[in-house]
Amino acid sequence: MRMRDARAALLCAGWLVCGLIATGCSSSPTEPTAELTTETFTGTLTPRGLAFHTFTVNYAQAYSDASVTVASLKAASDGGEHAITVGVGFGVISVGTCTRVAALTNPTAAYNTELPTNGSPFLAGPYCIAIFDNPDAPTVTEPLAYTLVVKHY
Repeated sequence: MRMRDARAALLCAGWLVCGLIATGCSSSPTEPTAELTTETFTGTLTPRGLAFHTFTVNYAQAYSDASVTVASLKAASDGGEHAITVGVGFGVISVGTCTRVAALTNPTAAYNTELPTNGSPFLAGPYCIAIFDNPDAPTVTEPLAYTLVVKHY
């Protein structure tokens, strides 16, 4: 009889362990949270010119948004601040250049203003941000040292 009790206890313990394992396995994994990344890019923009920088969106669970701010525009010659509009646009690298997406481009981006995207256009992967002198209404009259701040997930 004791042998039967020991087997019953062992069987009961086994079922308890199996139940705990099954419960642990049936819970859904925690979905990664999107972490905001801020990147700062600098360079020189010439009259009628264009410059671009690459960045990588890491959040792969869903589409996400991004933003860009033209944080600084200073004359390369004397460091004088220029509070003008310039073009900025998000895009993809194609044949060694930044191919801007029209819906994600603003040819008259206001100086020192954060410009967010709408509609969550980004999946995980490489992208670019371009800064340019608007060809339809140029505002850059001399080489300008710029600082762009891009926020993305």
